[in-house]
Amino acid sequence: MSKSDRIPALLFLGLSIFVCQQAVTIGVGSLSQPGPGLLAFGAGIGIGLLALWFLVQSVVSKEQKREQGHEGTALRKGRFLLICLSLFGYALAAKWVGFLLSTFIFVIFVFYMIESKKWWRVLIKAALITIGTHVFFVEWLDLTLPKGPFGW
Repeated sequence: MSKSDRIPALLFLGLSIFVCQQAVTIGVGSLSQPGPGLLAFGAGIGIGLLALWFLVQSVVSKEQKREQGHEGTALRKGRFLLICLSLFGYALAAKWVGFLLSTFIFVIFVFYMIESKKWWRVLIKAALITIGTHVFFVEWLDLTLPKGPFGW
């Protein structure tokens, strides 16, 4: 990662600090008595951790970048664009085919684009993530998600 990668990481770190500060201002509460700012606080922490990880990666991998050159940047940008477009398609498909099926297909696509490993590993990971998100949102948080024409 280059020096220019540090700027977005620092901006997202600042954004996360701002989000956390605003969440505390409106009231975080506790896990047993959540306040209106608990979700925003969690999102701010998540953004901050990802920004810190990205910042550390940009500093640590400076020498690796010099050795590798800029080979494959067009391919990485193409994959990134495909993943972003698939996220948009996932949001649209969730209504019509249901949360479980669209999540399963989306995770398969993303893992295959990122990892390009064996299919059976991709399928197992996608099934575990789909089941985990279903348990988290439907069973634990008691949310209603789109079921689609299949009823699941």
